[in-house]
Amino acid sequence: MNSQQRAIVIGSSLAGLWTARVLADHFEQVTVLERDQLPTEAASRAGVPQDKHVHVLLERGAQIMSQLFPGITDELLAAGANRVDLTQDSRAKIRGQWLPQFKSGIVTYACSRLLLESILRQRVAALPNVELCGGAQVQGLVAQNGAVDGVRVRWKDGRDEGVETAVFVVDASGRGSKLPDWLQEIGYDAPEETVIDVRLGYAGRRYKIPTPAPEWDMMLIGAEPPHKSRAGLIYSEENGIWMVMIAGILGDYPPTDEEGFLAFAQEVDPEFHAAIAQAEPISNIIGYRRTENRFRRYDQLNRWPDRLVALGDAVCGFNPIYGQGMSVSAMAAVELGEMIGRMGNGRLTGVAQSFQKKYPKIVEPAWLLATSADLEWLGNEEATSLPERFAGWYMPKVLDAIPDDQIVHKTFIQVQNLIVPPTSLFRPNIAWRVLRHSLRG
Repeated sequence: MNSQQRAIVIGSSLAGLWTARVLADHFEQVTVLERDQLPTEAASRAGVPQDKHVHVLLERGAQIMSQLFPGITDELLAAGANRVDLTQDSRAKIRGQWLPQFKSGIVTYACSRLLLESILRQRVAALPNVELCGGAQVQGLVAQNGAVDGVRVRWKDGRDEGVETAVFVVDASGRGSKLPDWLQEIGYDAPEETVIDVRLGYAGRRYKIPTPAPEWDMMLIGAEPPHKSRAGLIYSEENGIWMVMIAGILGDYPPTDEEGFLAFAQEVDPEFHAAIAQAEPISNIIGYRRTENRFRRYDQLNRWPDRLVALGDAVCGFNPIYGQGMSVSAMAAVELGEMIGRMGNGRLTGVAQSFQKKYPKIVEPAWLLATSADLEWLGNEEATSLPERFAGWYMPKVLDAIPDDQIVHKTFIQVQNLIVPPTSLFRPNIAWRVLRHSLRG
């Protein structure tokens, strides 16, 4: 295929799949290069060590998914996923208080990441102008005259390393992205990075949901800064399965042996422990610790090669406990498609740098939510900007008010699900409720 008709996406996880779907509207061919061999079913991949853990698709992500793939929510439900109202169907304890349950209309489709990714991968593979290529290890970029026009690929099937040409290249390869090194290889600077790390680790195990099942689909026990560093989540997946996650902050990592796992769960909350004690474990216990918030500031580079874009965790990865990554990458992919569409007539010059410059605006809502929660554990000492410092002061007060104020609660859930901007929490009627609760406290 002539490179002028082709786009390449590096990585086939959620960010890569969203991107491939969007680019399929603008290019004659889209090739997705994935280093792992791609499973034909809902199966784990070596390159995604966290894919067996809980993954939550926020409502904004679910909205985009339905727009890009009409009818896909029916497919998920038919495959056993659950439609969950995030306030009505969740038993949640925040700041030491159980939250009231009420119908909000803010929903997610609860299932394993493996199921979600499998169905999305099938949908993308069915597009007539998209090709998914497993076993393709990208080694670097090919560039000339200030623009990227391909990638170097080593094939795991024994083919010789070669060059795949394209008019547009997107790095959606996740936290392990090698793009900083690749940029230096072609004469550009690597970006500065902003890192906020509360040293959170978690461990997870799957259980059969007991009979009779409780009257909730999720149970969330939040940590309580500055002293109660342990948290837990019971998350309903497809076909009568719970994924149980326990987590600890500031290096209070949960153990992965059975006795230690259950003892840790008891300290998370007695009701939480009692729920899983009635359920039958059906998997090993698996741990994960790569949870820092990391923002590679490509937007701040003075020079950027044309026709190269990075998005998703390759640019900005969040503490995964907040469940924002899949939805934010969907938002970024849609924004990229809209920018290409606005150029018109196949023009691409300038799109790449404009997109990277705009990226902070795309991720800002999720970044402020994740980092303000984490900065509370760090005494706000690692805040790098005035908005981060202010959010670090104000957001704990919002969380304190949630158990006692349904209006603040619903607004926070809307912000958390990226439906409305964080500024909604600063509207006079909300700020007054938050500050009044703080003063009373």
